[in-house]
Amino acid sequence: MFPPCGYRRWGVAVAMLLTYVREAVRSLYTAKQRTLLALIGISIAIGAVIALVSIGIIWGEEMLRKVSEAGPDILKIWVYSEKNYEGVTLEDASSLLERSQTLAEVLPVITGYLEYHFRGQQGMVGIIGTISSHKAMSRLHIKAGRFISSLDKDKSYVVIGAAALDEEEFKGGSDKYVGSVMRLNNRPYTIIGTLERTTHDWSANRSIIMPISTATRHLGVKHVNYVLARMRPNVDFRVATKEIEEYFKQSKPQADMKVHVRANEQRIEEIREQASMQTLLLGIISIISLLVGGVGIMNVMLTSVIDRRREIGILRAIGARQRDIRRQFLTEAVLLSLIGGVLGAGLGILACYIVCSVNEWTFFMPKMGIWLGVGVSSLVGIFFGFYPAHKAAKLDPITALRSE
Repeated sequence: MFPPCGYRRWGVAVAMLLTYVREAVRSLYTAKQRTLLALIGISIAIGAVIALVSIGIIWGEEMLRKVSEAGPDILKIWVYSEKNYEGVTLEDASSLLERSQTLAEVLPVITGYLEYHFRGQQGMVGIIGTISSHKAMSRLHIKAGRFISSLDKDKSYVVIGAAALDEEEFKGGSDKYVGSVMRLNNRPYTIIGTLERTTHDWSANRSIIMPISTATRHLGVKHVNYVLARMRPNVDFRVATKEIEEYFKQSKPQADMKVHVRANEQRIEEIREQASMQTLLLGIISIISLLVGGVGIMNVMLTSVIDRRREIGILRAIGARQRDIRRQFLTEAVLLSLIGGVLGAGLGILACYIVCSVNEWTFFMPKMGIWLGVGVSSLVGIFFGFYPAHKAAKLDPITALRSE
């Protein structure tokens, strides 16, 4: 019993495809040096596409994760006068919380720099004057000792940020500092705690934290630098922002008074837009390198056509059709680009992994990167292999046979 006609056609097609692949492998193996150079070019090009696009996506996800962990309900408020320096006082911050319908918590912050002396070392260090709720709002974690509390008002207590401990003069173990005395502007301060490194509050990492009442007196300032605020549940940041602006317009009616409110939720939206734009730009840059790799494939295939003119003439003389020659050379180009695609994918994943490890990012392979590796390598092979294949198919058999 004979198989149906459709099955026989598929069988013939598969047999022809296997023949094309076998001949393509033989041809590429014969020209090993040329094939190797082409593979290096296309591997680097595809590896660059996968690595750059994946790194762009991972960077965006990493930034979104850090901002989201810091709390999308957090607002940062600046109030200042351009002509005469006048900002928010501690009383203004307290009054804002009492009158607000959208805020659950308000945290005034004073920043500055002081000269320190500690164990024979000296230098300038950042100062943060704040209150006890700063630890919860900025998700700070104690490494040794404790954080400042409401009972520490006006006391000369300090908590040292994690990055400050990385300085040369602080080496030797953070837990050893608790209870020690350091001097800030020649005033003695007792170290009551040290912080673990945090990704939610970069300034806390590199600063020394003290009670805000102590900072106000020792720094000689009357106004806070900014205010952190936590919104009540299910409150839109636009509504909270409008309420804050209205409050300060009424409490500080000076014409040049500026109020700027920045929401973490707003930052998340901005970071998402920046990440998309960055991924697009990196993709465009990597496509340029891909074009260079594609031109390399075309060059290899054109050289192969010139070298194999006599072989093409013999094939045409024994009955091979133009489409057979075209398919043969196209198969070689696609096979070359697919092998380069696999090698490039490995190269791109490795490069992406190294970058993530160095920057301490969470490594993962975006689906877009994988699809780019498979899809782009196939398209490059077809696009840049078609012209050499077409040129080989159009060769005159008699002229090809006469060539050396």
